[in-house]
Amino acid sequence: MALPLMDYQIYGSQCLAARNRFGLHDEMGIGKTATTIGAIDLLNAERGVVICPAMLRENWIGEFRKFSDRPRRIVKAMNIHDYTAWKRGRFHIMVASYEMATKWAKDMERQGECIDFVAMDEAHYLKNSRANRTSALLGPDLDGWQGLISWAKHSWHITGTPMANDPLDIYTFLRMCFALDMSEEAFIKRYFFKHRTTYGSRQEPRPEMVPELKALIENNSLRRTKREVQPQLPPIFLTSTLVDGDTEQLVQFLREYPHLDAAIILALEQGGLSFLDAQHIATLRRLIGEAKAPGYAQMVVDELRQSYEKRVIYGLHRDAMTMIRDELMRNGIGAVLVNGDTSEAQRKYAVEAFQGDAACRVFLGQIRAAGVGITLTAACEIDIFESDWSPAGNAQAIMRVHRIGQARKVRARFITLARTLDEVVNRIVAAKTAAIAQIEGEAMHAAPLDVLNEYLVTS
Repeated sequence: MALPLMDYQIYGSQCLAARNRFGLHDEMGIGKTATTIGAIDLLNAERGVVICPAMLRENWIGEFRKFSDRPRRIVKAMNIHDYTAWKRGRFHIMVASYEMATKWAKDMERQGECIDFVAMDEAHYLKNSRANRTSALLGPDLDGWQGLISWAKHSWHITGTPMANDPLDIYTFLRMCFALDMSEEAFIKRYFFKHRTTYGSRQEPRPEMVPELKALIENNSLRRTKREVQPQLPPIFLTSTLVDGDTEQLVQFLREYPHLDAAIILALEQGGLSFLDAQHIATLRRLIGEAKAPGYAQMVVDELRQSYEKRVIYGLHRDAMTMIRDELMRNGIGAVLVNGDTSEAQRKYAVEAFQGDAACRVFLGQIRAAGVGITLTAACEIDIFESDWSPAGNAQAIMRVHRIGQARKVRARFITLARTLDEVVNRIVAAKTAAIAQIEGEAMHAAPLDVLNEYLVTS
């Protein structure tokens, strides 16, 4: 028997079912997947596609079993044979990764088959209006024509972070919903101005245009927060902990790249995240992680010896995370590690072990591999060992713990290597969060780390 939806989820399902193009922007942890499945049931939909990150495909199939008792046949698209089987009608619903859906979009368009729905989960994957995947799914003009969604009666974008790194990210979704009939350049000119900073400039919302922009977003999407739908959820407390480490390698490396710190700050300020993927920048961040890993690992060992609480640790780099895991294990502390090489089955086992086994006290996860689609409410302590460039990435990770089922106050710490780029990154990420929250309706009037704290508590 299917689990019942909560009242706010039923309302969300009704909103999705009533609109051909619409967005579900509910905050992480209050059940967007269940709400979407409810909408599919309301429509009596038989033929459709769910598109999500590859690691979430199994989760979607499990959620269909949990929240719907309709006798649908669902296939997890692993290869062309699964797609062909769905196309020929052997399955009602296909759950595909963004990579696979992008590859098959043209073939689906040639078939000309009208389907009931396309649900795009973690839709911030489509924020780049010029990316191949965005064009394949939404069309070259982002309005659905000549894209996969043109053959769906209902197309929904589902994300808790529609403005993952920059307020401009919302443009793609407004175009998809027919809310805008203007170029991206015209959109920027109408709603934003350039804010000058020490290191350059970035786009900021025009205060006089914020009400109009908010109205556009609210008319084409639905967003609820934990505070609105689950006021009994405990608060989040954010802190920052400085740790020392051997920075000799960092100093030597930075001598080879004069002014690299300033260039990174400029890229963060202006949203130039592609620049931050450069190999030398990745090397710098890896060195920072490895420099603080030994001291941090020992600190965690000491803390866990004095407490029975479980701990979630998020980071970016495999070597540093492995160093921490190995030190914990050497000291008799049970730990599981999920990174980009972890299979779906291993990922599921790691989560179940952490949630259900008292001997497994620490969950270590790479933010990109374990920051979405899982529940880690067995812990109320989170350490962001390495911060993502994007505030949304960090928020997503924190919400794995602060979600329905959590009964305790949640504390999240940013672990910072003293007197290094770590400190600057956290300040800039917080400032970007404030700009995003301004459009979402949250007032930000605090110091940088407090800004991020306020956003996570109230949004």
